[in-house]
Amino acid sequence: MPRHVLITGSAQGLGLAMAESFLTGDYRVMLSDVAEDAVRAAGISLRKKFGDEAVDWTTADVTDDRAVAKMAAATAEWGGGRLDVLVNNAGLITRSATQELSTERWLAVLDVNLGGTFRCSRVLHGLLQASDAPSVINLGSLGSSLGMPQRAAYNAAKTGIIGLTRTLAAEWGPDGIRVNAIAPGFIETAMMRSGFENGLLDEELMTRRIPMRRLGNPDEIASVAVFLASPAASYINGACIPVDGGTIIDGTFY
Repeated sequence: MPRHVLITGSAQGLGLAMAESFLTGDYRVMLSDVAEDAVRAAGISLRKKFGDEAVDWTTADVTDDRAVAKMAAATAEWGGGRLDVLVNNAGLITRSATQELSTERWLAVLDVNLGGTFRCSRVLHGLLQASDAPSVINLGSLGSSLGMPQRAAYNAAKTGIIGLTRTLAAEWGPDGIRVNAIAPGFIETAMMRSGFENGLLDEELMTRRIPMRRLGNPDEIASVAVFLASPAASYINGACIPVDGGTIIDGTFY
């Protein structure tokens, strides 16, 4: 029997890469994104490759309780009343000197990243309980461990996600629901590439900072998500797996 996975923020980037990796296994995937046209296009593209029955999609703003509830209802109908894997991937980043960061922007970034992870996990708890091997996978970041200048809201949210992951792992473990996180490093995505092209990011400096001296590939994040959802990870609960080429452990300061 195919297993069911819901991935938020999956119209592009890491979310879409994870969707494709799950689809190559014995999974059916529900895409979710706030961008209606983009998630529809992603869903149609994946259906052409994996078949109509393997993929569905819905739209949801993860900062809106009612929208998240509608997403959960659509997922319940699609999955026959159960969900095996929830991937909380929806995210938002802003760059600003902290003294210039508006309260509005601070709250928006926290609400998407941390608030969205909380809302989706909370509302889907019941569907996860209906699975025989449920799993939640949250997306952290280098910002979960490192103080990255001009990213105060993003870092605070991503650090909070790790705390939330640990709390849910402890609280929901007795329900059989494993909750883990992945902390990607610098990954080659369209968003990252646009940062290089418009001068916001320095590719040479970034890759020199990584012990492996290269950016990661979205598939390298996706494969860890599939592993964490699999029976091979059945006793991993409350962990945060860094997938960053060694960036956070590098003690070389010269």
